[in-house]
Amino acid sequence: MATIDVLREDLERLLSTAETWSESLADQPDLALTDEHLGADVRTIRGLRERALSTLLNVGLLGRQSSGKSFLISGLQGGLEYLEVSDGEGGYADKYLGILPSSPTPTTACPSTVVPVAAGATEGAEGRGLLRVRFADSANEEWVEIGSDLPPSVIAAYGASDGDVTNRKREHINRRVAEIQLVISRTVLPVKFFDLPGAEAPDATHEAIMRRAWSQADCFLYVSQGTATLTTNELTLIKDLYNHHLQTGKRVLWVLTGIDRAHQLGNDNRPAWRATLETNNAYLRERFGSAPGVPDTFVGPGFVPVSPAWEARASFDEDEGNGNAAARNRDASRMAVLRELLTELIDSGAGHRHLAKIAEEARYLLRRRHRPIADLVATHQLSVNDLRTQQNDLRERLKRAAESATRIREQLGADLEREVRSASTPFRTLAKDLHEGLDTLIDSGGMDAEHRNRIDVQQLRLFTDWMTTAHGPATLWQQRLAELEDRARTSLRTELGAEGEGAQLVEPEALNLNEMLSSTSERQPHDVYGLVQAAAAAVGAAGPIVGGVAWVMTSLSLTTVALPVGIAVFGSAAAVAGAKALKGRRTIIERDRSERKEKIKQQAAAVEADFVTIARHQGRLLIDAVDAHIEQYSSRLQDALREVTRRVDSPDIVHSREVVERLDPVERSGSALINDLQDFEDRMRGTTHG
Repeated sequence: MATIDVLREDLERLLSTAETWSESLADQPDLALTDEHLGADVRTIRGLRERALSTLLNVGLLGRQSSGKSFLISGLQGGLEYLEVSDGEGGYADKYLGILPSSPTPTTACPSTVVPVAAGATEGAEGRGLLRVRFADSANEEWVEIGSDLPPSVIAAYGASDGDVTNRKREHINRRVAEIQLVISRTVLPVKFFDLPGAEAPDATHEAIMRRAWSQADCFLYVSQGTATLTTNELTLIKDLYNHHLQTGKRVLWVLTGIDRAHQLGNDNRPAWRATLETNNAYLRERFGSAPGVPDTFVGPGFVPVSPAWEARASFDEDEGNGNAAARNRDASRMAVLRELLTELIDSGAGHRHLAKIAEEARYLLRRRHRPIADLVATHQLSVNDLRTQQNDLRERLKRAAESATRIREQLGADLEREVRSASTPFRTLAKDLHEGLDTLIDSGGMDAEHRNRIDVQQLRLFTDWMTTAHGPATLWQQRLAELEDRARTSLRTELGAEGEGAQLVEPEALNLNEMLSSTSERQPHDVYGLVQAAAAAVGAAGPIVGGVAWVMTSLSLTTVALPVGIAVFGSAAAVAGAKALKGRRTIIERDRSERKEKIKQQAAAVEADFVTIARHQGRLLIDAVDAHIEQYSSRLQDALREVTRRVDSPDIVHSREVVERLDPVERSGSALINDLQDFEDRMRGTTHG
């Protein structure tokens, strides 16, 4: 199997050819394409080439405030520099300059992203990179370019909680930053890093950005400092991450950073960070470990100890001519170990999935441009005697397509409601099933934070298993949706005709849901597309329709799932009255246990309502895709009818021959390129599933 670098080069060549093919369409007078359309195509393909040559893995960094996430990103990408700076008292102090602002005190004020790009691909990405900012008060939510190779103080002014806003541009001083992005060409790993605010700093403005980052991430680094063990303050964040892992299977790497700050020896003659490492691993395994005999996919081998500072110091030592100290610090930093783990994730499938997605998007774009060319060539290849026959046929098929759209939508809409009701039937027993699995555990502890966490973790496991069993709602809905899709395809074949059915102008194509839902589609999406595509991205699915069980589960995890957090359990009068009645005759612990049990019924009702909403949205998305398919087919029929009518009114065999001579090579080369992209995509997906 070719290496990932060779595969990237293969895709880059295909995309370069696609760019050349798209640019060549501007020289074709027979095509009704504007410079705006062609320019957009070329820019999109160039963007895809940039992605293919830069990012092969998306990594989200999580952890409490001051855990060292920003510092770690700078170190992993080789952008951390160590300096000795005069302390003003005759001595020297340590100073580190990184890609992102960092300090011993809480630093990150908003979500930050470090995006690698190929050298020369993005203007201004050299040196310290290009800083882009999104403002919270921006209506269009577009990136604003601040500048390139900026001093750390300017980057901190936009992205750090302790940054001096007077270092911003004057017009930005009083604006609130939603997120920042650094696009940089000098990196070590082809990895896009999301640096997310600490667990103790929730912010409504950042919530949507963080959720989007969770969905886009292929894996996560949970970062903790070597100077402090995990605490109950982090339980909620780790629990959310555990839930996300259960639904998506995404890998979590646990990182103990800053071991240089906890290197003093204890009474056992071991560095202090080793005790922290053992305590943290025990903490995770006790609360989130798998049952005996079951592979532990969440905690895994536990924390990886690293020190970006030591590695940066090693580079300083090399410059100072101290080779022995440099080698010692570099080995002790263990940064190479963490990079190797990330590289293994790329090589084990994540990189191939990224390349497959890029090839898919390029193929969809080319197909949209290629179809009208193929139709035009076919139209001008018709003999004069065939023109009137085809003209009547096109008019009849256009009329049938309009009628079919209404019939199919109404029928699928009725089928959808029936299938959603059927798939949601098991929810009648959810509360009872959860009580059976939780009540004994609830009664066994003191209802402190640790015990509540054990209850929540057990509930997540029970709920996931219940949803995904052979008769669980997620499994049933996957089956019902597949049946709905089959009916949609059958209806389209019956109403419009099957692909390859006889020799007819503007041949119908099979429904391609992913193409209809592609982000590169020119069709304006409905509001629901945002929710559905975010959930699809979260499971790394080719599309939200084929996401199946994982799609449903991840969508639920983005709302309420079974977590007590976020559910207004005590909002009802009954719950409040029940709580007051318990106060006078039960202990606080007994009351808390009773209230926790009372939550279960309300949680079951809430998650059923979410399931119905999500399933209905997904079904409607399928119906919208069918509409888009018919609309696209009708547009092709209209174009062909217009050209046939022009030829009927003014038969010109010489002109048609010239059109075919000009466009036939373009059509053939476009068709070959589309097939090559499909072959490449199939190779990549075969690698990840094989």
